[in-house]
Amino acid sequence: MNKKAYVQDFLFFGIILFIIAIMVVVGGKLISEFNGQYQSSSASTEAKDIMTSGNARYSPIFDNIFMVVFVLFALTIFVTFFLLDTHPALFFVVIIVFAFILIPIGLIGNVYEEVSDSASLNSTADNFTLMSFIMEHWTMALTVIGFMGIILLFAKLRTGVFR
Repeated sequence: MNKKAYVQDFLFFGIILFIIAIMVVVGGKLISEFNGQYQSSSASTEAKDIMTSGNARYSPIFDNIFMVVFVLFALTIFVTFFLLDTHPALFFVVIIVFAFILIPIGLIGNVYEEVSDSASLNSTADNFTLMSFIMEHWTMALTVIGFMGIILLFAKLRTGVFR
């Protein structure tokens, strides 16, 4: 049985959400550029209106999808941490390991900030308000989730002797 699953789960959580955020921003940029080219084409007015409507709905829909995925991943982390059986003597070791996990998480947050602040993606990234807020406060958000997970990891009532 893998007793170090919290490390892998937490890193998986951070990396997957980062990839989703980058894909959503790049997708928004591509749809916006495609819409601009499509509007200057010889397509029908109805088709142009549908494309404009889809372009306008992309940001709010994917912003909310990102928020739902973020909350569901956080709940998954909480449930996983609670179900792991851990000895209380490992509390300080887990805190130290968690501190080392925050280093790549912080780097991921900085990479997103650099990507979203680039000239080509800046205006597109600003359309995603929830996602931009979470990703701008990425390290703090994952620190809070991580500490809540650590509390759940060690907060189980034990009957009998420690395992």
